[in-house]
Amino acid sequence: MLLGTAGGPIPRLERAQPATALVVGGQTYLIDAGDGVLRQMAASKLGLGSVRALFLTHHHIDHIGDVPVLMIDRWLLANAPPLPVYGPPGTADLVSGTLKAFQPVALAPVSIGGPAKPPLAEAAYGRDLVADLDEPQLIYTDEHVRVSAVAVDHYHYPPGSPEARFSRSYAYRIEAGGKSYVFSGDTGPSARLAKLARGADYLICEVISLAMIERQLRAFPGFTPAQIPALMQHMAEDHLTGDQIGRLAAEAGVGKLILTHLAPGADGETDMSDYVRGIADHFAGEVIIGKDLGEY
Repeated sequence: MLLGTAGGPIPRLERAQPATALVVGGQTYLIDAGDGVLRQMAASKLGLGSVRALFLTHHHIDHIGDVPVLMIDRWLLANAPPLPVYGPPGTADLVSGTLKAFQPVALAPVSIGGPAKPPLAEAAYGRDLVADLDEPQLIYTDEHVRVSAVAVDHYHYPPGSPEARFSRSYAYRIEAGGKSYVFSGDTGPSARLAKLARGADYLICEVISLAMIERQLRAFPGFTPAQIPALMQHMAEDHLTGDQIGRLAAEAGVGKLILTHLAPGADGETDMSDYVRGIADHFAGEVIIGKDLGEY
């Protein structure tokens, strides 16, 4: 289920921020938890207690904005074990620090009486993935799924800078029910992603329209014309166009391609052709432009 399909932190009415759910055996496995994920889960009839694990692709705010409310509402409303949260370096601190910061919630209980709740600090625990994860690695397994991860190319900071040493983005491959699902996260062209996606039944992939993004940036009052070239360089290096996605899908030999994290993914878009432009030149399989609450 695509819970949120918009790329970037700009609030929208028609698309929530990135979050995807894979439901297996009544258990929900979330990939990212951007703003709006709880409302979208309610619309998809996914209970908080069904959330078995959360996998974060990277720490941009549009992908993690609802991590706090997901953890805390799950603790408050669902009789569920601690939530494991996997993600880039810093995930363990994000989880523990958030739960510590929200301790006033535990000190102002919603209801009186009933069974005592465990400490809020035990509502979830974070697991940092290896920083230099250059080969796909199994990171999680239970009776329903096997989850592997690999680092992808969403950041191009100057070598040796603090950002380059710390910032990481990951793609995930989930094997479940005899099928394989690969979630690209945010990335530019990446040989490691192609390796992770090899032979997958589904590739759930981000997509960008550079032309539409540039028009949006030039119209946005927060940016000056002098800032546009550097921003567009980032967009071109760190995201995937339709042509690049088609090459990736063909090289990996995936079965079906589902586009999400549409950038700009603005309200009122009716012409979606630029998102798929170039895909069919390389990839002959089915291509779906994802919509919020779409089930595939």
